[in-house]
Amino acid sequence: MQIGSVDGLEGTTLGRLATDLGMSKSSLQALFPTKQELQLATVAAAYEVFSERVLGAADKTEAGLPSLYAVLDAWIGCQDLFDGGCFFAAVSHEFDGRPGPVRDALRDGLRRGLQVVAEQLRLAVRLGELAPDTDIDQLVFELHGAVLESNLVHQLLGDPAAHDRARRAIRDRVARAAGTRRSAADTPEVPGSQRGGYRQGP
Repeated sequence: MQIGSVDGLEGTTLGRLATDLGMSKSSLQALFPTKQELQLATVAAAYEVFSERVLGAADKTEAGLPSLYAVLDAWIGCQDLFDGGCFFAAVSHEFDGRPGPVRDALRDGLRRGLQVVAEQLRLAVRLGELAPDTDIDQLVFELHGAVLESNLVHQLLGDPAAHDRARRAIRDRVARAAGTRRSAADTPEVPGSQRGGYRQGP
């Protein structure tokens, strides 16, 4: 997964893995006879981490908005697990236009993550935390966009405040869906916001 986050699944080879693990290539080849099987196993391992750390966060707190925030906070936090940031963001661009088992596995993992977000939003509507006419699909799209932007800005622009910006954007967007405005006291300060994360130059 570490290799995949930096070099993609195409860069995740038996030779590279053998070197990193201090194992013989032949030993690994017995476990993964083809490159595709190695790629699928890597995606499956990444999804296990995602399922435990991100999706599992929904079961550790109150249903509705608390669970929603826990899931999205954990999703953003997972971007710090590997040198290349979010594993799925790093490898999806390799396969989003290439039909096959690897693309299917990546799609299914993302779909499950978005389903969990949607489930918590629907619960929030039923609990009266969000307006009854909330467009769930649109809100899922926007919240996931904040998660993806966090990864991109943190990795490519090196903005140390990217994760906090994303968390703030998520809470502000949900507050609008609830028909309320977050007070200044409820809005966390974004560290480094005065340093100009989008300034020109290195």
